[in-house]
Formats: sequence, structure tokens, C-alpha cells
Amino acid sequence: MNKKLLVVEDEYSINDILTLTFKKEGYEVRSIFDGKRALDEIKEFNPDMILLDAMFPDCDGFEICKQISDKHLVIMITAKDTIFDRVLGLELGADDYITKPFEIKEVVVRVKALFRSLKKEIGGPEESIIKLGQGISVDVKGERVFKDSVAVLLKRKEWELLFYLLMNRNQVFSREELLNKVWDYEYCGDTRTVDVHIRRLRAKLGLEKDSLIETVFGRGYVMRYNDD
Repeated sequence: MNKKLLVVEDEYSINDILTLTFKKEGYEVRSIFDGKRALDEIKEFNPDMILLDAMFPDCDGFEICKQISDKHLVIMITAKDTIFDRVLGLELGADDYITKPFEIKEVVVRVKALFRSLKKEIGGPEESIIKLGQGISVDVKGERVFKDSVAVLLKRKEWELLFYLLMNRNQVFSREELLNKVWDYEYCGDTRTVDVHIRRLRAKLGLEKDSLIETVFGRGYVMRYNDD
């Protein structure tokens, strides 16, 4: 079954090129031009991914992202290109953030990379449950995380980032390395994407700033965890 994409974009020329391009790539695509219709269309169409603008005359794309990001993959495509806007979009749950003007080939690569990340095989240690301390345990096979025995809801990239750091514990990675390893493409943009996801992980797991996932000044991040 073909993956389903919903394009939510009020600029007709951009909506058309996104819709036509992804139809040619073999996706099932629907497009709408009115942000207010987005939630109803998402409920009816149940897309695998939404390509979402941030600015509409009648509503706020960031608010739409906030409401849908827990259950759907979201790539924001917008002219709002400040660092504040990028961080805001990611904080609200967007899986990626592309600024206008864009190269359509880059959008295709990012969409495919995001879908490809869902198919990755989970390897790692033979044991299914890894206890990290501070009440945190990771169910490797079930791809779940618990804090004080309560399941923590992680978005896909948050889980993959946590898992990658766990499988490579005590190894320092730069932001660029994490983008290429976890996001699965050569990233052309702001490496604060990693910072945002690290911050969200720490908040959801109730971690202090440099406990378990440590910031190494001038270098990147490392998970300090010993299983002996």
C-alpha cells in the first residue's frame, strides 16, 4: 500500500509542485489550501505524513502541528525561517522543518528519509529491558521507555536518538554526526534540531541537564551509562 501524504499549503504554486511531485514518486496525495480544514481532513484521510505550512490567513500552522504531532509525522514547510521559528516548530512536535524557498529534491529526500527511519531494524543487546537509573528503563524490543514504571510517550525521532546514544554509550557525538546517523540524511540546516530533541528527551525523562545525557562543551552529546 502506498504511503499517504497530506499537503496543507495555501500557496497554490507550492501546493501544486508538492502534490504533483509526490504523486510521481508513488505516494497517495491529497492537498488542501485552507488551514482550518486540516484537522477534519487528517481525521478523514488518516495520512502517514503531513507537509504543513506555518502561516495561514485564518489559523496558525504551529497550533495545528501541536495538535497532530503525537499521532502523525509532520514536516513543516514555511517561509518562517528564524531560529526561533525553527525551534518552536520542533518543540511543538514537528519531525522536520524546511524553509522556503526550497529545492523540491531536498523535500523528497527528507520525506523518504523520515519514512525510511520507521523501517530500521532494532539491534543491540540480547536483554530486552535496560535499566538506566533514575527510575528510567528502556524496553529495547518493544521500543518503549518507562519512568518510575510509567510509560513515557516519545516521538519517533526522540526514541531513535535515545536508542542511538544508548547503543553507543560513553561515546561523544557531534550534532552533525547525530543528524547524519539518526536523521539518516546529509542535513543542510540548523543543528539546533538535535538540541531541541535532547531538551525534549530530558524533560520527558525528568533528567537534570547533564545527568545521563551529557553535554560536552564544544563537541556534542554523550550518554554516560555503565552497565557493569
